[in-house]
Amino acid sequence: MKLAIVWAIFVVAAAGFGTSAGVPPQAETYPGVPEIVVKAARNQGHSLYVRDRCRYEQRLLMERYKFDKRLQQQGELIATRTTTVVVEPSSKADETGFIPVVTRVVADTNDKGEPKQSVDPNARTGLASGAFLDQVFFPILPEKLAFLSFEEVESTAEGERWFKFTPKASLPTNLEWPLASGVLQLDAKTGEVLTIRVSGFVNLKALDKQLDKIRSFNANVDYSQFGGALRMPSTANGSGVSNVSRFDGYFKFIFEEGKYAPVMKID
Repeated sequence: MKLAIVWAIFVVAAAGFGTSAGVPPQAETYPGVPEIVVKAARNQGHSLYVRDRCRYEQRLLMERYKFDKRLQQQGELIATRTTTVVVEPSSKADETGFIPVVTRVVADTNDKGEPKQSVDPNARTGLASGAFLDQVFFPILPEKLAFLSFEEVESTAEGERWFKFTPKASLPTNLEWPLASGVLQLDAKTGEVLTIRVSGFVNLKALDKQLDKIRSFNANVDYSQFGGALRMPSTANGSGVSNVSRFDGYFKFIFEEGKYAPVMKID
């Protein structure tokens, strides 16, 4: 396994929703959005729906550094931590009617990267924040298409079509979710999502007002096939700069996810 994601930033948004995603209506249309992108968005929606009903494992190694604001570059290493968790939906709904995600830590290190002999299964980690991770891994869900602009760009990989996506200039003031910008890499024949390169977010305050203090964020997310047609996030790596309280500085990460096993009924 490789590197992975910021834990303290993501804890701010720790509010993962287990079964809030639904299968998008196939008959709905999205004017101005390329047909292959619509197909990819529907696949993202269905993939998230199935993932929310699975048990799976995540592993993360995150490195955090001081940030030299004058030189605009990373400085001294502050902490490095590797965490492995098992994620699964709760056995019952919460008071809102949603099935919350339960995250159990099964392996952990201290801030020096040294394995802990005794692991707290309820330790606070970035892997507990399904809400933020879903924004990174599933940025083009069908409900977001109306608020994004897409432009096909030249692909440097054979058999792929690439689309640059950005939030539209005019957005509702009451928008309920963040919107990402980046590049979408699709299988030219099937429309399956192969890689998404996220270069930033707007409206992170929709998750938590503290997240607006993330000055920059980028991630490359690769997807693997599951169940013959779905695309699940398998690895991610990236970096960013944060002004979040108690998490001021530069960070970089790589993340891995896998070992999916359905534990709830899937329609």
